[in-house]
Amino acid sequence: MGKSFQDQLLALGLVDKKKAKETKKHQHHAKKKKAKTARNKPVIDENVLLVQRAEEKKKARANKLNQERNAKLKKREEAAQIKQFIEQNRVDKDDKGIAYRFNVSGKIQRIFVPKDVADRLSDGRLGIVVLRDQFEVLPRTVVEKITNINKQMIVILNDRTGDDSDDPDDPYAEFKVPDDLVW
Repeated sequence: MGKSFQDQLLALGLVDKKKAKETKKHQHHAKKKKAKTARNKPVIDENVLLVQRAEEKKKARANKLNQERNAKLKKREEAAQIKQFIEQNRVDKDDKGIAYRFNVSGKIQRIFVPKDVADRLSDGRLGIVVLRDQFEVLPRTVVEKITNINKQMIVILNDRTGDDSDDPDDPYAEFKVPDDLVW
């Protein structure tokens, strides 16, 4: 095999040995320095980037699924809590009592309750909610708790009427106006 270019220059006498060693030394240092900077420089690998992006997408999808699962769980817990409120606090209905009529989505509905329950419904001390297509009568405080959780379950909750809110100059203040007619 042939000699290196440097050896050929030495053989011809164009370069002395000292100059050749110095050049070789500089080339060696330059090569070492280049290798060192290459090691310190972060290597950007496309595969690593693709893997990172895939992991980020996977985490985002998992977070979204967790949020949906938590929302469903919360909804189920709220439904169970409302059901428990209704079952523990319902006021008994009486099929032989008077019919209390009320409006639900444009339709007149009725439930049979004792006279005192009908009066308390009219006064706003009791309210009506719907559970599994059945109307239930509950105390006002329980109905308000249910309203905080789910407003759609409340069918009727009359405003409380008080004598202090009426006009003091009203000549008919002493006469009670019936708000529920018995037919």
